[in-house]
Amino acid sequence: MTNDASPAAPSARPAAATSTTGAGGMPAVGPRLRLQRRIRRLRLKDLAVKAGCSESLLSRIENGLVTPSLTTLHRLSQALGINVSTLLEPVEEKICTVYGPNDRPRLLRGDEAEGDGSTADSIIPFEENRRLEGLMITLPAGGPLCGPFRHAGEEVGYVIDGAVELTVEGEVFIVPAGSTFFFESDRPHSYRASGTESALVLWINTPPTF
Repeated sequence: MTNDASPAAPSARPAAATSTTGAGGMPAVGPRLRLQRRIRRLRLKDLAVKAGCSESLLSRIENGLVTPSLTTLHRLSQALGINVSTLLEPVEEKICTVYGPNDRPRLLRGDEAEGDGSTADSIIPFEENRRLEGLMITLPAGGPLCGPFRHAGEEVGYVIDGAVELTVEGEVFIVPAGSTFFFESDRPHSYRASGTESALVLWINTPPTF
């Protein structure tokens, strides 16, 4: 998902062959998800059980009726053994990529039916061998916890606006604007905005999991 024209996807990324864009410029996750599921010879029920979601929700996602939340995307990708980026648009390899304030690929939108109200904009283009991932995440005031997540790697964040309630291995940390956080990603973690204001967070982790 990018404002620049993308070259033909390499054959090593079969999901890109069904690449389309949904309403509002959102990536059409459904066709890629269905392809990845069928490649692994999984029934809807099989993937739903592995991902911890309902079969009906999975069917609605595959048919483009619902855009999955950040939590659901992570669960589906882990169940399939892929990065979430595999379900999204590939981008052109460049010497240097510059995104303007309104150009960053938006991976999630807060007004989607199954969404948790959060949005996630990528600041690092996807590339199969990339070692770093960066997101600008907006968390709504009073929103639910995103997670829990647990995966290999490390992550660091900088809270730009608002405050974040970050839970790592059951311990709760309130991270205000202007503060940073770091933790090892294999520790169970979840997060949401803290207080009465939404939060904006620059979130970096390696290796890519989204």
